[in-house]
Order: sequence, then C-alpha cells, then structure tokens
Amino acid sequence: MALDRILFRAGAALRVVKGKGAPIPQKNLLAITIKEIRVDPRTFISRDLGPNREGVIELTLSGQSTVIPFSGVGPVNEKYLRRVAYLGRNPGGLGISVGVTESDEESRRALDKAAGVAAALSGAIPGPGTVWGLLLGPISPAFALVGAILKFLRGGVDDDEEARFFGVIEEGISHGDRIVVEMKRKGKEVFAVELEAEDLGEPTNQTGGFSVRISRPELLLQDVEIEVRKGSVRKKREDWMSRPDAGLSPVRSGEYLKRMKWFGCEAASGIGRFRYETMIPSAGEILTWEIAELFLAAAPKLKSDRHTLPLTLSFSMSPGRLELGGLTGVASAGVELVEGLLEGGKDKEGRKLIADVAPYLRKAAPSVSALLAEISEGRFSLFSMEGFLVLLPKGQKGGGEEDGPRVLLEWQAKEEVWRGRIKSKLEWRGVKVGEFSFGIEVAGL
Repeated sequence: MALDRILFRAGAALRVVKGKGAPIPQKNLLAITIKEIRVDPRTFISRDLGPNREGVIELTLSGQSTVIPFSGVGPVNEKYLRRVAYLGRNPGGLGISVGVTESDEESRRALDKAAGVAAALSGAIPGPGTVWGLLLGPISPAFALVGAILKFLRGGVDDDEEARFFGVIEEGISHGDRIVVEMKRKGKEVFAVELEAEDLGEPTNQTGGFSVRISRPELLLQDVEIEVRKGSVRKKREDWMSRPDAGLSPVRSGEYLKRMKWFGCEAASGIGRFRYETMIPSAGEILTWEIAELFLAAAPKLKSDRHTLPLTLSFSMSPGRLELGGLTGVASAGVELVEGLLEGGKDKEGRKLIADVAPYLRKAAPSVSALLAEISEGRFSLFSMEGFLVLLPKGQKGGGEEDGPRVLLEWQAKEEVWRGRIKSKLEWRGVKVGEFSFGIEVAGL
C-alpha cells in the first residue's frame, strides 16, 4: 500500500513570450541575457534569526551556470544585470534550471558572537595558579567547551533551498523571445527570472587573434551621510544578540570605505586569466596604470563582419588581500593558440583549429572576487560583468556600454584599436558614493 503520492509540482512555471524576430538557426551564436530578477524573502518557508535574508539565485542554461547574490528585508528587484546567462551556439532545445537558496548568515553570526563571548569569559577568568583560580578554575574549561560546541553548531547550520525549477524549451528560439521562469506560493511571488534571446549571427571559419587591454582606471569616492533604513530591524535590542548596525543613528560611507585597503582586478576570457591586487594607501606611489594587457584571446568572426569575445571582468576593494593564487598580474595564456590561428587560418589545418576556439564560443568563467563583493559588505564591488565584447565593423558607429552584459567597441583608425570607456556609478546601501571609470581596448594581432 502506498503511503503517499508526491508529484513534485510546487507551482513554478516556464513560458516563452514570442518576439518579432526570426527563428535562430542552430549554427548561429546565441546570447541569452538577464533582463530582470525578482525574489521576495517574505515568502520563504525557512526562518532566520533576523529580518534580513541573504542567499543566491542559481541559473543554469544548457550547462552554463550563473550565480546572482541577493540580500534584503523585503522584495529584491534587479534589472539589466551585467551578466549573460548563455553564450554559445544555439543548442536547439534549451535546458533551464533555476534555484533559490537562502543562507543562514544571521544564525552563523549569532553563533559566532556567542562563541566569542564564551571565549572571552574563558580567557578573563583567572587560571588555577591564582587564589581565584582555586575557586573558579573548573569554570574556565567549561566556557571553552561551550565555545567549541557553538563553533561546531555553526558548521552545522545548513543553507535552505527555497525553490527549484527544472524545465526544457523544446521548440526553437527566435530573436527577441522573452523567457520567463516564475514561482508563486499561496498567491504571492517567490521568484521570477526574465531572460531575452539574441541572435548574434553565424560564425565564419575566420578567426582573429586579439590583445585585450584595460586603460587608465579612475576612482572617485565620496563621504556621504546615510540614514539607517527604517524597518531594517524590527525593534531596538539591548542584549548581546543585537545586530551591530541595529542603532538608529546615521552612518557615513567614508567610515566604511576607509576600511577597504586593497584594490583588485580580475578578468577571464576563454583560457586567458588576469588577476592583480595592490594596497590602496600606497597605490599612488607604486602603481602606474596606463594600459594593461590582460591576455591574448581568439575571437570568431561573424558573417555580419563583427567579432564577439566573451569577457568576465571585475574590480573590487577589500579590507584584506584575497588569496586566490597567481595575483601577480598579466597571464598570457593562449599565445600558442592565437599564433597557430594566425598562421594557419586559411588552410585545412587552420580550420581544424576552430575547434580549439571552443572556449571563446561560450561565456567566460565567473569572477570569484566579484561574487564575494556582492554577497557581503566585507568587499566593495566597483564594477562587475559576465558578458561579451562586440568589435564593430570598421567605420560603424555606436560604441559604448549598454544596459546589460554587452559592450560595443568602435574602431579607432588612428591608433588601430577598438576602444570604449565604461563609467560605473558606485552605490552603498542605495546611495551614490562615487564613480569608477576605465577604458577597454582591443588590438588585432
């Protein structure tokens, strides 16, 4: 006899809003960009110690994954994110997975604080070699044991999966189609993800080698007084479990930004990688950043006479150095590949090398430092994108940054490079606190 019947139908749905564009052939390059993300923590099944809920939205399209952090008390709404969810040849049927995971950071912080108090009490009590230690000696090990237990419990605090959807788009995708995955619980929206399909065109057998560079970064920070958002805590608490930012007095962005001692850049494209970090207080006397070559990369040429190059790029600040390994600067991985493409681009051997360009026909690896900066206030994100560069045909205008993960670069005949400049408005707790700008340029090899 069956005990129960579980259908695994929690209420999520997938729908495609057809655009006006033509169907995208399977031989063409397809980009699926993220237009909007919505998540409402008030509908979560799990409970946390504080009102603020943190977590991530995991989005996987045909094997390419994107992680988007969120944090908030009420509904979180992000539009025109600088992330491409899928970049590659049109797979025909498109597999989609969306997951919402809530992180119990409030519980971990409370246990950390409790363990810290226990450790402090353990260290403050005199040892067995003193008069007081003869009376209170057994208490000190007890507090140490409590601290160890609390630390152990912290490791056992699990993240909660709030929602998950698996689905497949069986029918073909057209240029401009909107793909919407949404879930409601008791009539209220838990999450919604809105994507848009773009036909980048058919790639040719011609491939170009390029030098990808970042020029003249500039950082402007402002000291701004910010009122504490009403409702960020339910009530004022005086006990040791209260949050450190639970006070109702204003805070200043300058005090927060002064804690950021390190400036870092991380970039990836295909098999190329670049990482660099330097201390901000001494950067004015040490660092001269005119034009930094990030790496050499290969980009397929499209029949529209454009080149498309995937790029993950992030700049961030942090209180301490993030030990990611290999943080010393330029990584010229892929030199042999690019040289081989240039030497044999017109013969059969050269065409075989197109298979080696596969890493450049899909979205680049995500930036670890960018994710950390967005998940926690411990790091401050200056700019972050998981997208692609479009090298416009020579003579065509229209370069610059768009709302999304695409950056158009115009050809500059005098310097013989494709070039554009990015300006990123910096915000902290919803208030503008500065601006970060830099140039991107690509030169043919």
